[in-house]
This record gives sequence, C-alpha cells and structure tokens, in this order.
Amino acid sequence: MVARPLFQAPLYQALLVGCIIGGTLYAYFRRRKPYPCPPGPPPLPIVGNILDLPSDFPWLTFMQWSEKYHSDILHFTVGGSSTIVLNSMEAATELLEKRGKIYSSRPDFPMLKFAGYEWSFTTMPYGPRWSALRRLVTREFNANLPERYEPQAEKAVYTMIEKLLDDPANLVRHIRHMTATVIMDVTYGIKVRSSDDPYVKEAEEGVEGFVSAAIPGTFWLDYFPFLKYVPSWMPGASFQNKAEKWRKATSVMVNRPFENVKEQMAKGSLDPCFVYHCLQSGDLDDDDGLLQEKTVRQQDIKDAAANMFGAGTDTIVTAIRSFFLAMLLYPDIQHKAQKELDQVVGSERLPEFGDRENMPYITALMYEIFRSQPVNPLGIAHLSTEDDVYKGYFISKNSIVIGNVWSMFHDPKTYPDPDKFNPDRWMIKNPISGSEKLNPDMREPVAHFGFGRRLCPGKHLATSSIWITIASVLSVYNISKVDGEPEPTGEYRSSLVNAPAPFKCQIKPRTLEREKLVLSLHALGS
Repeated sequence: MVARPLFQAPLYQALLVGCIIGGTLYAYFRRRKPYPCPPGPPPLPIVGNILDLPSDFPWLTFMQWSEKYHSDILHFTVGGSSTIVLNSMEAATELLEKRGKIYSSRPDFPMLKFAGYEWSFTTMPYGPRWSALRRLVTREFNANLPERYEPQAEKAVYTMIEKLLDDPANLVRHIRHMTATVIMDVTYGIKVRSSDDPYVKEAEEGVEGFVSAAIPGTFWLDYFPFLKYVPSWMPGASFQNKAEKWRKATSVMVNRPFENVKEQMAKGSLDPCFVYHCLQSGDLDDDDGLLQEKTVRQQDIKDAAANMFGAGTDTIVTAIRSFFLAMLLYPDIQHKAQKELDQVVGSERLPEFGDRENMPYITALMYEIFRSQPVNPLGIAHLSTEDDVYKGYFISKNSIVIGNVWSMFHDPKTYPDPDKFNPDRWMIKNPISGSEKLNPDMREPVAHFGFGRRLCPGKHLATSSIWITIASVLSVYNISKVDGEPEPTGEYRSSLVNAPAPFKCQIKPRTLEREKLVLSLHALGS
C-alpha cells in the first residue's frame, strides 16, 4: 500500500476545511461593524486572498495594490485571519508609533515556539517579559554608551580589512566573520580567532533554524498548531525532525556562551561585555518565579544575549553586502565618498568613530543603502490588540499589521526619483561656503530597524558597525568589476531578508601607500 502525504488523507482534509470554514465564519460575524475594512483585492470564499499573494517580493505587490485601490492602507484575508498593510510613513507613524499601546504586540509564531525560540524578543508578544528583555539590551546599547562597543567594532573591521588584502574572493565569509567577532566580543567577551570558531558555528546553527521557521507560511504548523501532536514518522510531518534539531541548536546557542562568561568571571579573566555588566548589576534571581520589576533572572540575561546574535547578524551582514554591490554599480559615488575620506582621514591611518561628524557623505551613503534596499522590506508583523478605526476604516482586534518599509522608502513624495541610488538626497549645501552637511529636514531611515516600541534596541551597535565598515573599506580599497565578468545586474533575492544575489567584485588597494597601511595592521595586532 502506498502511503499518501498527510494532507491528502480524508480525515485531515476534513479537519482543515472545518477549521478554515469555522475561522472564516467567526471572523466574518465578528467584524460586522459600522466602518468598512480598508480596500484590497476581493477575497474568495473560505480561502480569502491566499491566491492573490505572491511568493516573491510581496512588498512590490503591496505597492501596486496601493496604486490600484488609491489607499496607503490595505486589507486582505487568509482563511479567517485579517491582515492590514501600511504602505506610507504617515500610516505607520500614526498606528505603530502614536497608537503603539495597541499595535506593539506580535502575531503567534507556532513553529518558532515549537522549535524552541521562545527567547526571541523580536517575535515575542508585547508584555512584561518582552519589556524585561528589551530593557536589559537598551540599557547596555543606548546611543550614550558608544565606548561599550566601538573599540571592538573598530578592531574587528580592521581585521577584515587585512583579510581582504590576502583573500578578496571570500568577501562574504570575511563579512560574516567580522560581524560575528563584534557581536560575540560585545555580548560575551569571546574573542573569535577563526572563521570556524565553535561558538560562532553553534550560534549560526541556532540562527539557521530561526530564519527558516520565521518565514510566514513555510510550515503548516503555523496555520494549524494542533499538528504539533502528529508523530514524526507520519507522512507530511518532517517538520517534527527539523524542530527537534533546532531545539538542540538553540539550547546550545543560549546556554553555552553564557556559562563561559560565568566561568571566566570566576577566574577574573573576562573583559567587560554585555553579560558581564548584567551579572554585575546585582538584583539577580536564580529561580523561575514571576518577573519582578527590580529583579533580573539569569534566564533573562541568557535570552537577551542570544537575541544580540540572532537579531543582529543577518542585518549587518546583508547591509554590508549591499554596500559592496552598490559600490560595484556606482563608481562615481564610490569616488565621491573616497574624496571625503581623503580630506578628513588622509592616507596614513584608518577612519575612526571620532571622524564621523566630519564625514556626512559616508553617513548619507549608509542611509541610502538602508533606503534603497532595506534588509527586511516588510519588517516583522505587528498585531492589533484592540479594535480600532483609522481614516474611517475598521481594523479588528487580532489583525496582523505589516509596515511596508519598501513602499515608505520608495515614496516619490519623500524621495524624488526613488529608484535612483543617490546619497546626495540626504545632503544639503551651504549656499555661501559650498560645504555640505546632512539635511536636518530628512528623517533618518530608522524604519529600517522597526517601528515605535518594537524599534530594534541594537540599532546603535548595528549602524556603528556598518558605518565604520563602509568608511574603512573605502579608505584603502577600490571596488570594481572583475575583468572578463559580465556587468553586474544588481539582482536581489526574496526571502526573510532582502539580500543581494551572489556577485563577484574586485577589491584592490587604492595606492601602494594604502597597501602598506593595511599590511601594518598585522604588526599592530589588529
């Protein structure tokens, strides 16, 4: 007898149809309100708009829907679930920031929970535990404490600069190593020596599961949580084996580096780091009781620390890859940035964080990378916790609310000619002196890191690491097309993150003097 896939069995088909019909009827009768829902494509019976949703680049489809329905706020359904898409900064600011009290939670992620990722405050519902973890991270990484992490970031970037001279072909590996070095040092005081460092390898294995399980709709378990009780040997239940593998990986990721910090602290041989500062702050509680306002459990410190690697790695790596691709595509912009670097830094040293206020064009270049190719174009979905009305449209409780960052960053009213890569849009020129500075009327693209109360607390560490990388690379290297290779296309891949497709580039020292500067880094112990 040939075994049929799980979802071809009559019993499961009946259960699925029953759940969808029941959810749809419940949602329909619950939402009968005097206000209409926002516009959107007409749903089909039972399944809603599931056939209207694209598998790739959904942010572009949502932009097209805004034009079609003449609205910056959209609505569609999948089964009985209501989804709201915010396509303008105005709508996102009003709902996700000003009304953040009812729009700061997250929808349920059943597969993430099942795979052991309850510690992720990126996807954690709004509440006391989320607030406690966020408070720990914000306290250590706010904008007023750069001395906590800038020296480590500079050192890691300088090491990457040195590696690019010897082995430019492995660009992505060097970027990942640099990013892991910064985060492991800042978070756990762990000095990453090689690309196959066991702590980094274990953390990346833990993050791999998160990235896979966090993509909406990848697993049937996200739609039908009762499937977690299906045994792994049944057809269609391969997610059980994946979840078991990821639970083991995330347990190691959360616990092993934390225990290493405690061991090193006991020996008195640990440099200050995030976990060190948290453990030294006192008010610790080892039990598993309810969270207290002035009590920090060690489990909270473990989880907050794991979030630093889990949430920060892909954001930084992807943004830096986008920088290299942009320099490959726009050599004139590369040359203008290098001109500013030469005026401020010269050729006898590498840039430092203290140079930042004197190099506004480098900052503008970073902002334009964030704007033109946001790492997460749809952000992480929010959840409405109360019924609400906006612009005469009804938003029901428990609606999934998506901020379309791509649409906001490509709004021609805010960013004229939005498809053009143009760092000068962030600059303003003094009509008398001719000098340039950042335009104070241009809002920093913080939506790249989320909205309102869910704004990424590691934003300052991420932007600092990306900025010093851009400045240091352009100070000593030219980035150009590889001889004999076709012209770069600038293609991106649609996934949980918006990452460049693999590309090749040539990375060479700008001058012999700068090559000697890079070689001197080894002697200085970079």
